[in-house]
Amino acid sequence: MIRATSLSLVALLAASASYADTRYKTEFGFSYSNPDATSYEAFLGYAPVTSVSSGARIMTNGGEGDVRFEYHVNFAYSEGNAVSLLKLQEAGSTAPPATLFNLTNRSDVGTNGRLTTNLDRAWLSFTTDQTVLRVGRQAITWGQGTVFHPGDFVAPFSPSAIDTSFKPGVDMVYGQYLFDSGADIQAIYVPRPETVGGGISRDASTLALRGSASLGMVDAAFTLAEDRGDQVTALGLSGSLAGLGLKAEIVDWALASGTVEPSWLVSVMNFGSLGDWNTTYFAEYYRNGFGTTSSTALDALPAPLLKRMSTGQVFYAGSDFLALGGSIGLTPDLGLTPSAIISLEDRSAILGVAANVTIGDNANLSFSVFKPVGDDGTEFGGRETSSGSGVYVGASPSISFTATQYF
Repeated sequence: MIRATSLSLVALLAASASYADTRYKTEFGFSYSNPDATSYEAFLGYAPVTSVSSGARIMTNGGEGDVRFEYHVNFAYSEGNAVSLLKLQEAGSTAPPATLFNLTNRSDVGTNGRLTTNLDRAWLSFTTDQTVLRVGRQAITWGQGTVFHPGDFVAPFSPSAIDTSFKPGVDMVYGQYLFDSGADIQAIYVPRPETVGGGISRDASTLALRGSASLGMVDAAFTLAEDRGDQVTALGLSGSLAGLGLKAEIVDWALASGTVEPSWLVSVMNFGSLGDWNTTYFAEYYRNGFGTTSSTALDALPAPLLKRMSTGQVFYAGSDFLALGGSIGLTPDLGLTPSAIISLEDRSAILGVAANVTIGDNANLSFSVFKPVGDDGTEFGGRETSSGSGVYVGASPSISFTATQYF
């Protein structure tokens, strides 16, 4: 049903053009990173790593009355040795499918070029004053985290993600009921196969129920889920105290193996000024229940951790992290976003700063610089591929630039 809905939307839109609105996003980007001599990239002969990219997103939505639809098509072209490195990594990947249907087409252009076309949104919905039913490729965001997202277990963003304007779409069925009090109940079913081209498997799918309500001065959300064969229970709280924004979340994973791996976070946010500059700032502590020590080589990581990293739900293999960051509005059109993610076990870190410049009503430029701090054998200095190999996988110093235009 989900595939039929997603693929038939193109025909539906053609037949109902008078009820649709189409927008466009175009972008051009450049990235550069310089792995050190002991890195995995250097071992493979990729140092530095560069890419130039351009792309367009066509966004169409419309409908009439209670029935609505939306679809997004992405076109992207990338050129550089980062593309050939990605191809090499894909060839050795054993990651399970992230969604039910493969609606992405990749065409290689020589060794260092790739053209990608992707249907990233394709859903049909029925909505009333209190209910929503939506079927097809869509995105959903749950959880309380600012940088880390343990409660957002359907295609979460990486903690170091810069562009978070569009979350990757996933094939799912979504339902919501809104109570008169403002409380609501949401339910999702995300069917997936265990292998590409396989049939739907319960051990690869996600079924979740989430309820949220305001309890006095505190907003609370409670989630029950079965995710890829494991049971998940999550409680999230948010509110304010003495002018500070406070958020907390605990996510308890009861694994099919019989073990329990709880993760949690606590986040504090505030706003103020530095002279004439408006600022926001935050601190977030995150405990990764699946994590292990920095001295553990990649080929010795525990199976539950490897599983969650392969599904894109856990991004770092360590246990305890502190994220610091904020934003500084230098002018109405120029903002800076400094950030730091620190491993509390070994004090390694990723330090970064991003700048966003508005150059028109629908156009902006963004720049970012990131630098890892830490020795080989630390979380952000790089984990050894195998004990004694002398080859490490970790973040690299990098810069990026993106120009975006909406029409």
